[in-house]
Amino acid sequence: MKNIFNAQDKNELLARIEQLTPSNHALWGKMNVSQMLTHCVEGLKMPTGEIKPRRVPFPINIIGKLLKNKILGEGDLRKNAPTAPELTISDTKDFEKEKVRLKTAVHGLYAMGEAGIKQEIHPFFGKLTQKEWGILNYKHLDHHLRQFGV
Repeated sequence: MKNIFNAQDKNELLARIEQLTPSNHALWGKMNVSQMLTHCVEGLKMPTGEIKPRRVPFPINIIGKLLKNKILGEGDLRKNAPTAPELTISDTKDFEKEKVRLKTAVHGLYAMGEAGIKQEIHPFFGKLTQKEWGILNYKHLDHHLRQFGV
């Protein structure tokens, strides 16, 4: 299973981020490429506790717990899945600045390693291990890079 804390997997993500240009258009979803970059930067702040999205309410939180192993397993994340309000980006962003911020965030989380995971609770899935956070962060970035064709 690919994991952002694996050097080869991290480098693959960085190479794909490098392929993005302002002219990349979404194959699904509402965000433009600059907003997606910002969304991914914010997502990488979740496991470190820099942002703490509110837990989804009952009974949705039960559904998250039930789906956790399936979603963290083989296969891609579902297109057009809902996101935490704290990760919703609607304003205009500078592409080059956000691209640098995302690469920096990927390097930063990798450098911290699993020990950098300070937040155990995901707003949808509930309690995640350090390894599960690494898998989820890889899958989230992969999902959005595929969304923009890279």
